[in-house]
Amino acid sequence: RIEYPGAYYHVMNRGNRREDIFLTNKDRQGFVDALADSCDTYSIKLITYVLMDNHFHLLVQTPQANLSEFMRHFLVTYTVRFNLRNGCTGHVFQGRFKSLLVDEDEYLLPLSRYIHLNPIRSKRFKDADIPTKTEYLKEYSWSTFAGYCYLRKRNKNIDYSWFLCTYFGEDTAKARRRCREYVYQAIDGEIENPFEAVVHQSIIGAQDFVDWVRQKLPRKAQREVPALNRLQHHISVERIIAEVAKAGNAKAADLRDRKTKLKDLRQMAIELSYRYSNYKQKEIGAIFGVDYSTVSQSRTRLKTKLNSSRKLKKQFHRIRAQIEKMAIPKI
Repeated sequence: RIEYPGAYYHVMNRGNRREDIFLTNKDRQGFVDALADSCDTYSIKLITYVLMDNHFHLLVQTPQANLSEFMRHFLVTYTVRFNLRNGCTGHVFQGRFKSLLVDEDEYLLPLSRYIHLNPIRSKRFKDADIPTKTEYLKEYSWSTFAGYCYLRKRNKNIDYSWFLCTYFGEDTAKARRRCREYVYQAIDGEIENPFEAVVHQSIIGAQDFVDWVRQKLPRKAQREVPALNRLQHHISVERIIAEVAKAGNAKAADLRDRKTKLKDLRQMAIELSYRYSNYKQKEIGAIFGVDYSTVSQSRTRLKTKLNSSRKLKKQFHRIRAQIEKMAIPKI
């Protein structure tokens, strides 16, 4: 599997012999509880999930490049608890889980929508009208969708604010409505399938992202993309700030200053710290003198700027390439 710190994954697994993995709602709640326990143990950021009768989908980020360890722990934990609760023995899941590395910039948002639409992508809803489908999605208990739309339906183990701030600008009633409408828009007509962008059976991403991953592979691994070793080690935020400052002919102290005139460089330093350090947004914010939400907003603003300015995007990629060289362990 392709593993590196900060990577995003779509993860899926089915029941053994395609049998149900949930017999009752106690099993479903047990699944959610086991998932929360494993995410906490392995410092996993859980973004979305949906539970169906005989399979599940997850969208996660792995700050510590430990997807395999996390999933092994989670699947074993759920299997043991399921068997004890139901007086069963043997396997619950069908072999190893499947995972795809996800390009955050281009595919994380549409993939989250595809996952959240799973409950109505069945024969049962083939001829159902739109109001029936939207109501079912809104009331479906075993998905993160409702929590992104309504505060009262939130799960304390999900960081809803990060996703909403990143893709809808803020975590407010207006942003939650926009998130809800984004999903509902795909109900009326053919549902967009992000899995059509899968490359090498391992990656969902645009070509520049695929090229970025390929550049990190040793020659042998380029021929065997699924069998990739971990790519990076963590870099301190201080080193990242220094590198960004050097690239912009500035001082590191200027980038840490909240009142700096070098807004673009400061936002780049924040974004690259998020991608390549082992710091969480709250910890990054402390270094830059801001709170957690401001870090998220800064990253969102930078993403908008990069999409509208070719010159700025070129500068960012040049600095990121230098940071990546620092992130590759020497063998």
